[in-house]
Amino acid sequence: MSRLVIFTDLDGTLLDHHTYTAEPARPAWEAAEAAGVPCVFNTSKTRAEVEQLQEKLGLHEPFIVENGAAVWFPGDTELPLPPDARPTDGLYCKLLSIPRTEILEILAPLRHRFRFRGLSDMGVNELMERTGLERQQAILASQREFSEPLVWMDTEDALKECVEALDALNLRLVRGGRFHHVIGACDKGQAMSWLLAVYQNAFGDAITSMALGDSENDVDMLSASDIPFLVRSPVHAPPEIPDRPEVCITSHCGPEGWAEAVTSVLEQEGIGSL
Repeated sequence: MSRLVIFTDLDGTLLDHHTYTAEPARPAWEAAEAAGVPCVFNTSKTRAEVEQLQEKLGLHEPFIVENGAAVWFPGDTELPLPPDARPTDGLYCKLLSIPRTEILEILAPLRHRFRFRGLSDMGVNELMERTGLERQQAILASQREFSEPLVWMDTEDALKECVEALDALNLRLVRGGRFHHVIGACDKGQAMSWLLAVYQNAFGDAITSMALGDSENDVDMLSASDIPFLVRSPVHAPPEIPDRPEVCITSHCGPEGWAEAVTSVLEQEGIGSL
């Protein structure tokens, strides 16, 4: 029998785009948890942000950060760890990309060709203004380890040129809900597939993956999943998912849409009850 594993984006998907609350989704994720269905965060957020959020929501699963750059495991995980997972601050990290320091070094010469403002240029107050985060959350969001968010200030043509320039340097530029993110040769889909293999090894059963997202940086994850769900956004149109015409789009936005999607899949799979 197949085991379900849920992978979800956070901002604009599980979390409301404007208020960052997840409360409308609580009954759905609690039903999944009660049925033994792992709910894995796959986000552009930082480790510091996700640790705080998991503690707040009472979740205790591995999580993927900074657009697929790293997978973090709880220190007491029962999942089989890869040999190169390094212990860090009570967790274990499987690195799938390169450190932010290297990304910043590669980005430096491109500042002479393109107009953008990076997170490294911003203070906490500016980050609060651009995101609507409270001060403590903005501090956590600034603790990047494997990526550099950008505010793009140039033309769309220049953006295409920048994507090509970064690609030649083995970096990627992906569009999120609020920022463009410069990352290494990684993505949410690759990280999800890697972690699914870990779950497969642990469970010994076939795995069915469900993925939920709302933005362009979720496309790789949605494309690689068995059950992709686009959560409707209040601020932008749903991205296109190549070769996946069956992708469902929720009626509601944010956590309400998340609950709508997860509830329907749990019922379809005959898992748990709400």
